[in-house]
Amino acid sequence: MPELPDLLYIQGRLEAEVVDRVVIGARLRNPILLRALVDGDLGLLVGKKLDRIERVAHFLFFSFGELELGINPMLAGRFRVAKADEDEERSLGFSLDFGAVTLRYLDERQMGKVYLLARHDRGKIPALPGGGLYILDPAFTREAFGALVARRRDQVRVFLMDKSAIDALGNAYADEVLFAARIHPKTSCRSLTPEDVDRLHTALVEVMRAAVLEIGRRQAPPEEKIRDFLQIRLRTICPRCGSKVRKAGVYGHDSYFCPTCQPARRASLVDWRKTGK
Repeated sequence: MPELPDLLYIQGRLEAEVVDRVVIGARLRNPILLRALVDGDLGLLVGKKLDRIERVAHFLFFSFGELELGINPMLAGRFRVAKADEDEERSLGFSLDFGAVTLRYLDERQMGKVYLLARHDRGKIPALPGGGLYILDPAFTREAFGALVARRRDQVRVFLMDKSAIDALGNAYADEVLFAARIHPKTSCRSLTPEDVDRLHTALVEVMRAAVLEIGRRQAPPEEKIRDFLQIRLRTICPRCGSKVRKAGVYGHDSYFCPTCQPARRASLVDWRKTGK
């Protein structure tokens, strides 16, 4: 799925290409994707101007006056800006015609979630994630992050992917952050030392900033997912030490890590917060 660096890039590209344009036509090719929280369908957007695009966790919200279109691309969803006369893709879920260009949502697996809703009704979206600390915000300090870690009792990778805690990581960048911080994905948050927490905070900021810059530098079409610069995700050999990269299941998700650079902790490791040491 698109993660934070991807979504920030997609948001910027779409803002430049379709914001302030008026919808002159709408086509829903795959009805299973749409969850209408108002009476009607995408035809309600015809004649309305796209005012802004906002990101909330893994959702992009497209605002059309009193109506919004909230989209969570999930595993395979992609956005493409096409010329009006271009042939439709087989994976097309829906399209919004803005005249000279058409915004297309593509989804080969039909797993994405598209909500048509009234303005200020985001609370009606089931389990809409949000509320987590935004990594690229100046308020994401070591102190704020440390206080958050101190309240956790789960594994560190599970914590990193909790959208109510951190805004917002997925599988790829959770692996990248833990690799940069040299922390095993199954490490308990309770066993993290102050030095671990500092390294983890630094890795979160540096990995996200570097990814945002790299994806922006590539200037690829918004439907193209850039992953070839990642250090550990889907790799077979560790670029740091040359060890064989391993894969482990963490609560239903595959996690890639280097067993040498990210050694597992003993389950009996003393919780430093209880000892004060």
